[in-house]
Amino acid sequence: MTAYAYLRKSVARQDDPHNSAEAQEAAVRAMAARYGDTDGLVILSDWNVSGRLGRAKRAGYDTLWQAIETGTCSALYSYSMSRLARSVVELLRLFEACAERHIPVRLEADVIDTSTASGRMVAGILAQVAAFEADVHGERLRAALAAKSARGERIGTAPFYGDRDGEDTAAVLAAFREAGSFSGAAKLLNGRGIRPRGSRRGWWPSSVAVVVRRLDPTLPTFRPTKGVAAGGSDFTLARLLRCPTCATMLTGTRDRDGARVRYSCRLGTSLPHPRISVTESHILPAIREEVAHLRTPEQIETETGDDARRAALEARRLRVLDMYEAGLIDRPGRDRRLAAVTDAMQTLDARSVMLAVPAVDWDRPPKALNTALRALFERIDLDPATFQPRPDGYLWTVPEWRA
Repeated sequence: MTAYAYLRKSVARQDDPHNSAEAQEAAVRAMAARYGDTDGLVILSDWNVSGRLGRAKRAGYDTLWQAIETGTCSALYSYSMSRLARSVVELLRLFEACAERHIPVRLEADVIDTSTASGRMVAGILAQVAAFEADVHGERLRAALAAKSARGERIGTAPFYGDRDGEDTAAVLAAFREAGSFSGAAKLLNGRGIRPRGSRRGWWPSSVAVVVRRLDPTLPTFRPTKGVAAGGSDFTLARLLRCPTCATMLTGTRDRDGARVRYSCRLGTSLPHPRISVTESHILPAIREEVAHLRTPEQIETETGDDARRAALEARRLRVLDMYEAGLIDRPGRDRRLAAVTDAMQTLDARSVMLAVPAVDWDRPPKALNTALRALFERIDLDPATFQPRPDGYLWTVPEWRA
């Protein structure tokens, strides 16, 4: 059996001399010498790799795990727990695997030797501390990014589409407004020979969405993500009915004469199902009864002055930032005030979406009807015994739409 040492340094800590390759290797070699493991010591390393990554993305760490699992590792040396992993779950998994095979884990900076009871206890405590430090660092980073976003500053260094010569954002926005959907805009752009950046296959709906949402952040979020503006399916209840057995969305099919429509679970032939299909005419009356609860914009209490409120909130946000820059309030005070402004903004945005109630005309073709129904509902859950829609199974896109 052979003793192994593992060294690692991430990009974020390259300026720390205590974690340099030379310092780590000298420390583990000296520690291994104290325990008589100098001869044949195998040193594995991963440089410029985050400790949050698992073994699949750390070649040296994966080789270490293979030595532990095959029983060829007699002892494990490292500079500190943070060099082994930045995840409590991963550290404990490594310690447990070594404990099961009676492999001692010895760390120089943390002064840990898991061959002793006290060493195992300290290792568990310090693993929690290491995770806490990583979480605090993540919180600070997120707070800094939120502050930059609140100030209107750009986050990241990658250029937006339109920053380079030959990239026409006006054409993208015009195509979206002409087509009324991301997928339709992608087809128009590809047909007009307008190329996206870094793609040989042309525009995709998702790439159009990234550009359009940046140019027009007032777009409601629920419509494009559900494909409402792009048009529905030729089946009235497509992408709405969920199988009560396996939670798969049911697929619509028509008989040869086209007179009857059925919705079936595509996994029904491979997994045990009490029932796998339902006829549209059997469940449509219950769905029509639920849609009858839809409140129209006239039934929803309207308020005036939303534009004035939004302008006042924006002015308030700018005042908070000015107070912070002038040193009149500290960072927690700034964040608390900005959070209140953000909550008020979201309330106004949610209200504007709530008032955009889609119309449902049951005499329209299935494709148009499916468009309206998918705007109303996220999904409809069925009863496993009867395959009828459950009374509590209607997940409305905006709950306030239901009277």
